[in-house]
Amino acid sequence: MSSAPKTQLTARFLDPFTYLTLLSVVGVFACLVFSPIFMRSLVSKTIQVDPDIPEQLAPIQLKKEPIGALRIDVSAAIPDNHWVTYEIQLKDQQGQVIASGIKQAWRESGSWSEEGESGIWTEDDLVGGLDVRSTKSEPITIVLDVLEYSDISGKEIDQPVPFEISVVNGAVDTRYLWTGILGTAFLAFLALVVTPFSGKVVIDKLIGDSDISGRAILGGSNNLIRVSVNITADENSPRVLNVLVVINDGNGEQLYSDSHRIYLSFKKSESGKVTAAKGKLSTFFILESRSSYGFHVEVTPDSTIDRTALIVREHCKTLIPVSVTSLKSTQ
Repeated sequence: MSSAPKTQLTARFLDPFTYLTLLSVVGVFACLVFSPIFMRSLVSKTIQVDPDIPEQLAPIQLKKEPIGALRIDVSAAIPDNHWVTYEIQLKDQQGQVIASGIKQAWRESGSWSEEGESGIWTEDDLVGGLDVRSTKSEPITIVLDVLEYSDISGKEIDQPVPFEISVVNGAVDTRYLWTGILGTAFLAFLALVVTPFSGKVVIDKLIGDSDISGRAILGGSNNLIRVSVNITADENSPRVLNVLVVINDGNGEQLYSDSHRIYLSFKKSESGKVTAAKGKLSTFFILESRSSYGFHVEVTPDSTIDRTALIVREHCKTLIPVSVTSLKSTQ
């Protein structure tokens, strides 16, 4: 004897990893969008610095921020075909250097001529900077020193160099956020692709006909069973097929029998002629007791069917809530 099948929509078997990766993508993207909110401008000015005479800015109060770091951006404003090497130092209130960096900045230009055409090219690399993560609130001083200033021939120039300085606190390095977005998006994509094929395959059969059967030991009260039927038909197939799915217990008693309508997708050649048709059915079950169960599939009308595949998986996960039929046998 068996009880009547019960079918209900459930989210019980949703794959948490898939939603966790999707949530991670959203979270990292939100950090990228809202990170500028935490930035606070401390300095924005232009100064002149003589070679070998360090220029010291007025002290600023560095505060510990929950997110981001102190960012110092320096851009040299030099003429074409000039080079300048400068050092940025960050000192605490005792005058000790807590961070420093050296930048070799340059700007070059010239002309080109090729096949009767000509023009002017310009290239430069002028911006240097520091990102410092503060562990405490304290006053700091920024010092800028021109170590070398020359033209492209190597002739030293004894003139002040203009620099544009920008200092912000709470700056976030978005390069890592973009890397995080790409990484979590890739994991989310993999989860979306793999989840429909999750679970252990217990039946995998292919036959060149419309009727196919298989038997395996499976089931359990917390074990989602996915029954997949893949159909390949010829060019004369109707658009709609009926797929009868039957499940029997170990004694041959019928626990489930229902017909499902599936719509085929047609494959066409380059000339537009239909060459084949394919359809797929996926149904979900819970077999309350673990035992031997037989699965039988019959596709009608069967005159155009080339191949039918039956794949049964257990311990499956889903991407969305699905209709699950619970079957219970008293064998």
